Amino acid sequence: MSFRWLPASLLLSAGLLLLTALPNLSGAWREALTVAALGGVLLALYFARRIYARYEGMRQQIADLNEELETLNLELTRQQRRRLALIDGMPIPLLICDENATLCHANRVALEWFGFRHMTGKSLLALTFCYDLYLLLLKAARRQSTVSAEIAFSFPKERHTDATIWYLGEADSRHLFAIALVDKSELLRLEQVRRDFVANVSHEFRTPLASIRSLAETIHDDPDMPPETRRRFLSLIIQEADRLTRIADDLLTLTRAESMQPVKEVFELASLIQQAMQEMEAEAQRHQVSLHAELQPDLKLLANRDQILQVVLNLLSNAIRYNKPQGSVTVRSYAQDHQAVIEVADTGIGIPSEALPRIFERFYRVDKTRSREGGGTGLGLAIVKHIVESHGGTVEVESEYRVGSVFRVRLPMYADTPDRTAS
Repeated sequence: MSFRWLPASLLLSAGLLLLTALPNLSGAWREALTVAALGGVLLALYFARRIYARYEGMRQQIADLNEELETLNLELTRQQRRRLALIDGMPIPLLICDENATLCHANRVALEWFGFRHMTGKSLLALTFCYDLYLLLLKAARRQSTVSAEIAFSFPKERHTDATIWYLGEADSRHLFAIALVDKSELLRLEQVRRDFVANVSHEFRTPLASIRSLAETIHDDPDMPPETRRRFLSLIIQEADRLTRIADDLLTLTRAESMQPVKEVFELASLIQQAMQEMEAEAQRHQVSLHAELQPDLKLLANRDQILQVVLNLLSNAIRYNKPQGSVTVRSYAQDHQAVIEVADTGIGIPSEALPRIFERFYRVDKTRSREGGGTGLGLAIVKHIVESHGGTVEVESEYRVGSVFRVRLPMYADTPDRTAS
């Protein structure tokens, strides 16, 4: 029993003892003792009430303190959850490590990036196989400040990144650091593509411009040039100017295919192919090449009609230009596996196997001399590839050198077109 209750207990005990002694007394003593006993009991109850009230106040204070602690813990939990949600919502890989390079947390992008389901509690070096990143973390740990560097990864695939590590502070006797990785591999690739593109365009423009300048200077420096020679030189200048125009037009077409979403409409593929074959008939006759068609009549596409027409025209032009005299070109269309398939097959010179992986590159030519003499710009197949891919399709080629080639385009088929598997 607490000593705080002692006075009240003694008074109450004394009062009770007096009350038990009353039957043995008489007269004034009985009355006096009765009053004293009742006074002791009342005084005991008074002290007990005060002590109980104080106890109740302390108990309420303790309850209020517990409630505040629970609220504080709940708020800390909410803050931690918000912090983790923010980290997990970042669109770049984000890792939390301690000064010993042990992973404390990894967001969803980081897990996908490195191909792991769990990374917490494991070594940064063992997970990333990147010693440069490990050294950068040690540098940040020594300085307890933000550090950045370009870091190359070889696992799980080659990547070039900008890595930034900053000090978060101390928690549970550990110094924590955040690691953010920004993948710039695609930017570097695009920059290389841009440099190659500029170099290729400069090269493609340089040759016809040099020819035009040379022919013009010859005409300028020889006022007595025979009219027939002058007309021939002027005709060559016009041809080179036309070549520059074709290159510029193809560059614009390629740029639109790469940068703009196609405006789509529903149309019948067979009628589009027939239109393309009619437009190419004169060129086919000049090259002594016959055109044939095997078309599914009810095949429909939801696509940009002008761009798909450009695809067929480019494939037909190549099939005619790189064919043999008395050769043939056959265009087929059919539905297969919920896709519309366009095939352009020729009996031409074919493509060497070592050149096949590069034929869709800008300005790549298998036979540079023949391509330029035939008016090719080296951009036709690049245009085909980008238009087809912008429509969610694919393009592939099969070729046997000196026998012929088959270019096959697959495009998403319009919903109500019957699917007839080609034999």
